[in-house]
Order: sequence, then C-alpha cells, then structure tokens
Amino acid sequence: MSSATPQRTIARSAARCVGMLALAMATWANAEVATVRIDASREGPAINPKVLSGFNFGNWMAVADHRDALAKVPASALRFPGGNIGDEQDMDEASLDTFKSLLSLIKGERELLVQTRVFQGRPDRPAGNTPEDAALAVRMARARGLNVKIWEIGNEPDLFSAVRGDASWTAKRYCDVFRAQAAAIRREDPKALIAGPAVSGDQRNAPMFAERFVELCGDVVDVLTWHIYPTEGDGSEEAALSTVSEIDRSIAHYTSLWKDRSRNPLGYQRSIQFGVTEYGLSWRTDRPRFLSDQTGAMWGAESALRMSRQGVSLAHYFAYQGTGFHGLLDAAGVPRPTYYGFGMLGELAGHFVEAKSSDSMLWAHATKKGSQLQLVLLNTRTHTQQIRIDSPAALKLKDARYFDAAIAEDEKPLQAITEQAGRTISLPARSMAIIHLELAP
Repeated sequence: MSSATPQRTIARSAARCVGMLALAMATWANAEVATVRIDASREGPAINPKVLSGFNFGNWMAVADHRDALAKVPASALRFPGGNIGDEQDMDEASLDTFKSLLSLIKGERELLVQTRVFQGRPDRPAGNTPEDAALAVRMARARGLNVKIWEIGNEPDLFSAVRGDASWTAKRYCDVFRAQAAAIRREDPKALIAGPAVSGDQRNAPMFAERFVELCGDVVDVLTWHIYPTEGDGSEEAALSTVSEIDRSIAHYTSLWKDRSRNPLGYQRSIQFGVTEYGLSWRTDRPRFLSDQTGAMWGAESALRMSRQGVSLAHYFAYQGTGFHGLLDAAGVPRPTYYGFGMLGELAGHFVEAKSSDSMLWAHATKKGSQLQLVLLNTRTHTQQIRIDSPAALKLKDARYFDAAIAEDEKPLQAITEQAGRTISLPARSMAIIHLELAP
C-alpha cells in the first residue's frame, strides 16, 4: 500500500498534465487559425494586366533561348530599355531592330513604354538626347511597326547630380528638357503619352526632386512615374517584407501631391495616370538576397497586387529575365521564385472583390469573373498557417496550389493544397497560394 499510493498519485498527475497539454494545444491551434472573409458582392477595380504583368525589358535578354518558359508568364506591358541603359546609349535603328525581333518571340500583345535619352554622356562623345533625337525615335519606332503608346523622358534624373557627378542637373533643368522632348514627340505623334520623371527608389532626395518637377511641369506630364527599391538586400526578412507598405505610402503621396493646388499650380486640375516604372525589393543587381529568393518573390507579387487595387495605371517589375540577380529567370533560364509568383498573378481575371484577413501577416486578395473566384494568399509567417475561408455566399473549392522556396529550388510545379474540414486549408511557412473557388448558383 505504501508504495502503490505514490504511483497512483504520479499517474494521476501525469494524466492531468497530458490533459492540460492537450487542452493548451487545442486552444493554441484554434487561436492560430486565421480567417479570410470573401464578400463577392463588394466589387472593386478591374484587374489591370499592365500592372500585374508589367516588366522592364532589354536587348540583352535571352528570349530566344527561354521562349517556352517565358510564355508561361506572358508580359502585358514592357518598358524598354530597362534600367539606365536608355541614358547610357543612344536610341538607334539597330537597337529598335533587335527589340522588334525579340518582341516577336514573346507571347501575346503588350503595351510598350520606351525611354528617350536625357543624360548627356561623355564630353568627347555627344549624346543623342536632343528634342530632334526624341522625335527621330518616334519615327524609327513607327517605321518598324512598334506601337509605342508611352514615351518616358529619361531615367532617374535625380541621380544625374549625385551619382553621375553633374551638379547642373536640377529638377528645373530636367523639366526644361522634358518640355522640349515632349513637344517634339507630340509633333510626331499627337496621341503619345509623355511620362516622367522616373525618380529613383533608394535616394532620400528623390521625392523632393519629383515634387519640384510637378510644380514646374504639371501642365505637360501625362503619366507621373517613380521607382521603388526599399532595401539594399540587407536586414531581416521580416523587416524587408514590412516595406511593402512603401507601395501604399508612395501612391498616397503622389496622388495627394498631384491634387494639391499649392504644389501643382499648373496641373492640379488635369486628369493623369500614375506609374511605377521600376520596382523590386532591392536595387542591388549584384546581390541575390531579396531578389532571387522567396522573400523577394512574395514582396514583388504583393506589391503588384496593391498597385493594381489602388489604381496605378502601369507598373514594370525589374526585370523580365537575366539581369544579374534581377529577373524571373536567371541568365541560364533557371526559374526564380518571382517566376512562380508572377505566374500566379497571370491567372487572375475580372474584378477585385473584398477579401479581409484576420491576420496582418497573412496577405489576401480575391478576384471574381462571373461565378469564378480566385483567392491569392501569402503567408509571411515562419510557420505553417491554418486558414479558414469564410463567405456570406456558398463557395465550392475547385483547386488550390502553392509554392515555397523549396518548390522553386527544386523547379517543381505548383503543389496541391488539400481542403480540410470546414473550408480550412493549411498553408506552409513563407508560401504563396492561389485558390480557385466557385459561387454556388
């Protein structure tokens, strides 16, 4: 008896501990279930392919070698030439011939934006950056059957002073060049849209340069453009992902700036478009972190979705293919996580509808076309997330697929997600999913 009593006491204590642990685990599991509520009756803006599938493009891209792979992520808008090449080289017949040849290898129709040259180049080598050169570019493009709807005057002129060492390049000087080139382009093509100033995304004075440009040139610009590069490929992944708020902040800033009579005295009553003609989580082409990884892919896809929802007219991710560690495919054609992410965005159709997530670290977007719904989920947490899909209307889950860093690394196709009880799914850590649903009749 004396030895049995302690044993029973230990057994009962152990049982209580197991029960308490089970209850704690159940409580934790329930607390960890995030809810995404879709209201298909609350319709928002139409899907804009020029934002969700817009890319920077250059003649160095090996389109012929990777034609089939790129066809799975077709471009709806291209900016040419990508990056600062347009201010390093003149626009000539050979460049446009090559561009046209490469375009014939890219699937589908797309809107074209072409840069003119603004920076003067080397003193011993005069640059083709005059208004006459801009007009010539329009004529050369037309002669080749290139339907260029938008001409962007230069690239990142705020850097001409700091990076290229010419202090004479103020916003005032750039505005003067902008006006002259815009007038020359419009004489050749009265329907052309003129974009700028395409300020850089990583310099502190870029917004001030853009604000001064708006003050001086608000009466002549048709598409106000800027770039977004919030990191140099350093810092924590959590901090990097949180910079997606820069998308919201910059759109709010520039739309407010445009409507402000005191800051835009010449153009505040004009209706224009807004565009982000370069964006990426990092500007460091020589550094793979946040460009070639899962973090960069999730940030890029979420950025495109936010821009489309908030009414940006065009956006060009940097870059389509093989530009250092930028690009959906590397120089050898190996797909990066961004290839998977932008491939998912290409499946979206119709209009955005309301999709609210109960978890700030679970990003959710839904679109609707007819009775078909598409739900995009991005789990930014470092652990698997249980997600319950809720809706006032009856929904049927038709298909659910996802990718994470391991899937991209192994070059596997998107993997299936199985539905659990009560329209709940399990989404792996740091992954992105697309879920196809159908509204019940």
